[in-house]
Amino acid sequence: MLQEYAARMKRDWDDRARENAKWFINTVKLEQSDEEFEATGRYEVERGILSDWLLSSDRGLKSMRLLEIGCGIGRMTRHLAEIFGEVHGVDVSGEMIKQGRERLRNYPNIFLYETNGLDFGVLPSDYFDIVFSVYVFQHVPSADIIRSNIKDACRVLKPGGFFKFLTNGILDEEYESMQKDTWTGVAFPEPEIRQVARDSGAQLIRLTGAGRLYCGTTLRKPLSAVADSTETKVEIEYFARSDEPAERTIPTTGDGASLTLIISGPLPEQADANLICAEVAGHRVWPHFAGPVNPSFRVALAARGVSDSAGLIQVDFPISSDVPHGQASVRARLADSDFSAPVTVELLPPQPILPLVHFAANVVDGGIDIYAGGEKSCFRVFVYDLEKTACVDNVRLQVDLQMITPLSVSFIPSNGVYMVVAQLPKDIEPGDHRLSVTFGELESVAKPLRILPLPESTREEH
Repeated sequence: MLQEYAARMKRDWDDRARENAKWFINTVKLEQSDEEFEATGRYEVERGILSDWLLSSDRGLKSMRLLEIGCGIGRMTRHLAEIFGEVHGVDVSGEMIKQGRERLRNYPNIFLYETNGLDFGVLPSDYFDIVFSVYVFQHVPSADIIRSNIKDACRVLKPGGFFKFLTNGILDEEYESMQKDTWTGVAFPEPEIRQVARDSGAQLIRLTGAGRLYCGTTLRKPLSAVADSTETKVEIEYFARSDEPAERTIPTTGDGASLTLIISGPLPEQADANLICAEVAGHRVWPHFAGPVNPSFRVALAARGVSDSAGLIQVDFPISSDVPHGQASVRARLADSDFSAPVTVELLPPQPILPLVHFAANVVDGGIDIYAGGEKSCFRVFVYDLEKTACVDNVRLQVDLQMITPLSVSFIPSNGVYMVVAQLPKDIEPGDHRLSVTFGELESVAKPLRILPLPESTREEH
């Protein structure tokens, strides 16, 4: 059965590569120039690798080897090759690899391979410092194939190496009931990620975006056999809100609803979000991060006289509104060892969750090019954190100071997001604007919206 899925993936992605590889790799604009296509790859590399302190801080990237899973025709590969000593790219589509080799023929440190879709048997074990994959597993129609890829990616990692990837984290009954194919792939949410990390012998270091289309995971291959943790005593050295290291009160809703504990006792190489847990007001909580102390918390610790945090572990725990607010006793432990001495943390009452604008696109081809007139002045905005009651009566878009009544509001189960469709006002000016969404009395944080001038030829037609 897995071979049948893999054959379908290979056939479908070969067809897409022949039809319009750039569009199917990067669905932001139907007809993309090489410059536009390459620029989006540079942005992804900067965001996914260079701005990730865990992957890039204090590491000589030029001496490292990176594997890119789902390289396509090389949108990100060429930029990775300018950073790393060796870059190897794999893709299930032989046609993608063929085009990629032609595009990247002048890069002697790039090596591209067609795979069978199930594993990376063409590559050696314990070879890569980093394995990286984004916008790939969302299109895989079988959870077993995703598991197989993750396990084999861990095989080719060097001990101590990191594997960073995205999966579809949507937990929605309507989405689960949809027919899956090589475009709308299966969900692979947090419980699956935690289990495959255990099955692969990998440490779960970081998990972001749980429950959403782009759920990010970072695994680490252990340096050596992990020491016995049953007798390891945990001590809480410091705690704060995860995104505000000086803030000691913790929200129970919203983006800031995360508690960081800085702990001692376990060795840094024992950090694993599958092994360290906390008890918050009697509720068992598993972390979304367990690893080295990040730069902002190093500063907070230094202010308290802790100049060397290399032997400490940072653990970030999501806090939900299910946990009672007020004074809460918090303690932690590693595996089956004893809990630490408790600390008292102030948890704030739940607050309304604001809508979150994901991105905007035109309704014609789904590209991010939105115009001040013409057919591409009708656009759709994808929004997280609305409710099932959201409709044209209680949702509004706001572009700068102009309020816009939507044409439709609907839930898109394949993306786990709401889609708000609207027409730009006729008097809108091209340029940079601010876009927000209101739902009843709740208003999202505004995001940039660029509106393009209508081309001369199109203006004459109108």
